Amino acid sequence: MQPKDILLEAFELGTPERVPAVIYGGGMWTIKNAGKTFMDFIGKPEEYAETIIKTAELIQSDMVFPGSGYNNFLAAAIGGKIKVRRVGAPDLEAPIIDSPEDLEALDIEKIHENEAIRTIWRASEIVYERIGDKYLVGTTAWGPFSKAANLRGVEKLMRDTYKNKEFVKQVVDFAKELILAFYEPLIKDVGMEAVSIADPTASGDLISKRQFVEYALPALKELVQEIEKMGARTFLHICGNTSDKLHEIAESKAGCFSLDHKVDLATAKRELAGKICIAGNVNPVAVLNEGTPEDVKKAAQECISVAADGGGYVLCPGCDIPPTVPLENIKAFIGAVRK
Repeated sequence: MQPKDILLEAFELGTPERVPAVIYGGGMWTIKNAGKTFMDFIGKPEEYAETIIKTAELIQSDMVFPGSGYNNFLAAAIGGKIKVRRVGAPDLEAPIIDSPEDLEALDIEKIHENEAIRTIWRASEIVYERIGDKYLVGTTAWGPFSKAANLRGVEKLMRDTYKNKEFVKQVVDFAKELILAFYEPLIKDVGMEAVSIADPTASGDLISKRQFVEYALPALKELVQEIEKMGARTFLHICGNTSDKLHEIAESKAGCFSLDHKVDLATAKRELAGKICIAGNVNPVAVLNEGTPEDVKKAAQECISVAADGGGYVLCPGCDIPPTVPLENIKAFIGAVRK
């Protein structure tokens, strides 16, 4: 079986011939270790794709995430301005929605004119054509609630959940449609079999279970449903402690739910077994970035011993990895399931 087949079997709650292992995201690590910046690749999809392919063969993660780190460019494509950081992924300079009128004025079709978005689309296509028969290729974007916070501003959106509830729902619904417009060419035209959804603002560290159910979950469910209708699976990651909403997240029907390291893996396995494939959750900083290869291997084996029995499990860091993670630690992580 190819790595992607092993991973997809886990998505179906099966028990593949080995535990799948995924380095989630990895955009910052890939860019840094190529000696480039995120801006260097815009307008150069072939060069960006080649960098991703070389990284994929180097670390051998079962899933590859084109576009990782470029998440904020989708908002920039409809009117935002990008702020380049010295280290890490580019940010938006400022939110772009201050009123319902601002929301109505935004044009989703503008993403087709944006050079960064076209670069990600074309690079994803090249990566899929070159290594999509071996690895599961899943271009990544923010989830609906996080994209809404991206457009509106996190603090303003949080206040809106108490003072302007209908506006929150309108912004989140617009965000969902924007994300679908981004994914649609990749799934329908390229034939990509999976996409990645990162919804960090839906974290239990930021919103309550009630707010998650009212504002984040409905659009997330609709997004997953539409992606499934187009023929692709979804790899969902939500940052922070989501322990109080595990069953609600399972209702999203995502192909796989990636747990932050703050979530107790044994609890998640016990509560979600047979409902949704789970991925996780080695600490990406304390273990992968700061530990030794032996520390990494031990932590990976502990996760496997807790969650792999009965299938429906993917070994994964608890979030995207820092750009400074040593290569030998990544190899130790993947090696925990390959030997």
